[in-house]
Amino acid sequence: MIGLFNSGRAFLSAVAQRKLFRSLFILLSLWAEVARAQGIDLEAARREGELVFYAATRAEDADQLVRAFTKKYPFVKGTYYRAGGDPLLQRILTEARGGKHLFDVVTALGTQIIMLKEKGLLAPHRSIHQSAYAKGFYDPEGYWTDTYDLFVTIAYNTAMVPKNVVPKRWEDLLDPRWKDGKICLDLRRHDWFYGMMEVMGPEKGRRFMERLRNQKPAFRQGNTLISQLMSAGEFPLAVTYAHTVEHTKTRGAPIDWIPVDPMIAISEPIALYRHAPHPNVGKLFIDFVLSQEGARLLRQQQRIPARLDVEPLTERLNPKNLKLYPVNISIEKLDPQGFRRFFGAGE
Repeated sequence: MIGLFNSGRAFLSAVAQRKLFRSLFILLSLWAEVARAQGIDLEAARREGELVFYAATRAEDADQLVRAFTKKYPFVKGTYYRAGGDPLLQRILTEARGGKHLFDVVTALGTQIIMLKEKGLLAPHRSIHQSAYAKGFYDPEGYWTDTYDLFVTIAYNTAMVPKNVVPKRWEDLLDPRWKDGKICLDLRRHDWFYGMMEVMGPEKGRRFMERLRNQKPAFRQGNTLISQLMSAGEFPLAVTYAHTVEHTKTRGAPIDWIPVDPMIAISEPIALYRHAPHPNVGKLFIDFVLSQEGARLLRQQQRIPARLDVEPLTERLNPKNLKLYPVNISIEKLDPQGFRRFFGAGE
């Protein structure tokens, strides 16, 4: 009887092993099928077995993306390096000049990613998910695709601004009632400044900005700080991020925002490094981030995914319902100090 029991246990163990091997084979086949569709050499990716991700996003968000990716592709060991946009950019340029090629994939502001492309430091990878992204939110040559956006809009204190005078257009900021510190601008809003100049055209854009300058706006640094100060009644209006205002509003603050036309979108694209030591894993990671699974993970991080077939953070922040204009300009063509000098703001 004992021998029969041990034989049965051995038989069940063999059956379980066959099921496990069959499951692994199916999983590997699915990976291979997806990889072939993406133009990725999966066997090469398995040999590479590593991902190095440079990110300008929050450290906890980068960590979560890498963890989710390595869980999906357990043959990959993933690491990341996080820094602010400007320090990250300088690190990449310094490493490239020194012939050090240490990372595979990078995310940063669109203006910074476009600069890396213009310097020849990116490699093209046309993701199979590109069709889920709006025109203007991916590079036509496949060098980058947007992941999430920051929408710049007009926000206001609902206790200080009567409903009948709430600005509906950018030009409404030029009303004399908003003169002398009643409008707040971020000291780093040069991306919005040049985006508006581009969409309005140089002549109309400059006239608008000159008239806005004559309103003598207040300047602060940091969108969260601006929302907090506006909630406290320091100024009635601000040019700031819609999602920051939306989040502060849900916590009971007396503020709201307007879906203006155009709404400048500050993008956060993802791109493959030209000298990536693990290019096939890098491509696999990019496609993971751009997939529905990756976009939903970004939404859980309170981001506004650029992918159009994923539920929006809130319906008001649905990109399909807004007149968005991405700032697809190299940071080298922007002039942060020039923006501050134009408005007479501090350096």
